[in-house]
Amino acid sequence: MSTPASNTAKSAPVLTEDHQLVVPTPARPPATLFEIVLFRGLFPVLGPLFFSYKCLTDSFFRKTIFSVYSMVSEATKRPETAAWYFQDKKLLSQLWEMDSAKAYLNNEGEPQLEYQLREGYCGSATQRCVLKSLGYTDIREQHHGESKPQPWCEHASEMASKSSHGTSYELETKIVEGSVSYDDFLETLRDGLANKDCRIACNFLRPALTGFPGWRIFPMNFLIGLMGGHFSPILGTLDVPEVDSPLVAVWDTNHKYNGAYFVTAKKLYNAVHSIDLSAKKHRALIVVTKKKVGSA
Repeated sequence: MSTPASNTAKSAPVLTEDHQLVVPTPARPPATLFEIVLFRGLFPVLGPLFFSYKCLTDSFFRKTIFSVYSMVSEATKRPETAAWYFQDKKLLSQLWEMDSAKAYLNNEGEPQLEYQLREGYCGSATQRCVLKSLGYTDIREQHHGESKPQPWCEHASEMASKSSHGTSYELETKIVEGSVSYDDFLETLRDGLANKDCRIACNFLRPALTGFPGWRIFPMNFLIGLMGGHFSPILGTLDVPEVDSPLVAVWDTNHKYNGAYFVTAKKLYNAVHSIDLSAKKHRALIVVTKKKVGSA
């Protein structure tokens, strides 16, 4: 379980009646012509063709797609969004009393969390949440990309080195791939959340938790369900007697999910263990630690 609140003086966060942190919903910038052509024209046509081609020519893709489909289908039948704990007010109230969640507030209780501006910006939004919570201020605005763990880490470190803390602090990042055991996965979460100088970003297949985003007979819904990777910060863990697995609190950078929610550690592990079909690798946790330059 994440550590309870320490004696560090921080103002109480402003919460909604649903015990969610008050974070402004960003104004979506107008789509560029390129984005309109890509997502409304080319992708709906070329996506299914590419998918069919990969199934016919790539044995790894073909073998993996069936296991991913099975997992997402099961989540469609029993989505975490329907579980009693998903956004339970009592659990959310406990969450915001934990150090690991309060780390995303400044001393005035103002949130250092934010939502992504649009689809495809989740990795960048997560970078900003993590870096702001660690005290970095000169951070690049949200942008498209940052969808793979390795470049995500490299770019986060670059931004940290250029920020106001860059002369005396350095950022250490560690990628923990979903290929590790469940016990190692859970230990990574708990150890990272217990460290006040550490944050955890999670790259996971969200449909493995929530199911297909609509009727799967439509190509776009089908493809997003199987390949819809996502980035979000992890806020904490809770042990609840009624649930046979620890609960993990995720701050979803997509405002459509209304902020923080709980999923079981086992299901989140499966969502991280899933294969990123474009990279042919497991997804990952990213442990981000701020350290004084030269410290061991």
